[in-house]
Amino acid sequence: MLRPTMLFQLFRSLGHILSRETEHLKITYFVKKGFQEEYKGKAVQNVESNVENDYIDYLQKSCWKEKQQKADLLNLATLYRDERLKQKAESLKTENCEKLSRLVELQRKG
Repeated sequence: MLRPTMLFQLFRSLGHILSRETEHLKITYFVKKGFQEEYKGKAVQNVESNVENDYIDYLQKSCWKEKQQKADLLNLATLYRDERLKQKAESLKTENCEKLSRLVELQRKG
């Protein structure tokens, strides 16, 4: 049986090449060969719960970093009265924050 910490990865990596999707939140994750033979039923549900929790945690941390980076640039732009830097900061995408918002909305509905 695979060790719990090695069961899945949120991103394709060496050994974790088989793509799967969680049933509830439709989050893509990657497992090693042999996963389907070893994990069935409730065991898969437990793995998928861990996948979803890890993914939400990843999005929360990444969103915080994106917001912090944007705020830091805005502060620098204000400090140096740099309009170009301000525009750059305002145009920074917060993709992980957007993904997190969509996921929270999906959880509310489902």
